[in-house]
Amino acid sequence: MNVILVDIRAWDTFGEIAVLLVAATGVASLVFRNRRFGAAPRVSAEAAAAAAAAPGTTWLRGSALRDPRHRSLVLEVTSRLVFPTVMVLSVYFFFAGHNAPGGGFAGGLTAGLALVLRYLAGGRYEIGEALPLDAGRVLGTGLLLAAAGSIVSLVVGAPAMSSVALSFHLPVFGDVKVVTALIFDAGVYLIVVGLVLDVLRSLGARLDLEGSPPI
Repeated sequence: MNVILVDIRAWDTFGEIAVLLVAATGVASLVFRNRRFGAAPRVSAEAAAAAAAAPGTTWLRGSALRDPRHRSLVLEVTSRLVFPTVMVLSVYFFFAGHNAPGGGFAGGLTAGLALVLRYLAGGRYEIGEALPLDAGRVLGTGLLLAAAGSIVSLVVGAPAMSSVALSFHLPVFGDVKVVTALIFDAGVYLIVVGLVLDVLRSLGARLDLEGSPPI
């Protein structure tokens, strides 16, 4: 499937992710007419120090600022333990996906599910702690990488959006073979992650803010 997306239908995939990026930006702009919700808030140093001084174990920094009625200890512990493993699995899917199950879309979706788990466990503050990046910048970087994939193909003398295998030797890893479609795949990965992050920060975090008492 990944070979079809980044090799056979690369132009079609590029158009689809461009439309997806525009649609995500447009929906967020319609929901928040004056301005976007912006970056997810992060836990302040004072709040982190107070949580550290409190009795018991704080599994997630963002959950310390959440309404106790909406907290789940089982979900917090599970999220803390599972999140690193899922992120490593998403990176594995990204690199192994060209000729095996996975790819940029599958890897980005896996990383997005890990972020959703952190949001469900810790709320809007936990999103800022898990990935303190602006969603718009992640989406823009992904689109630029996808476009750069065609430029790399042209530089090596191949048609635009076509895959070219490059082989070189690294001192530690030995002989390494890299396909230029990996750059395009990296753009797809970032767009999927950025889309999930944008939804959680704009829609999810806004709903969380409106439904929670002031802190």
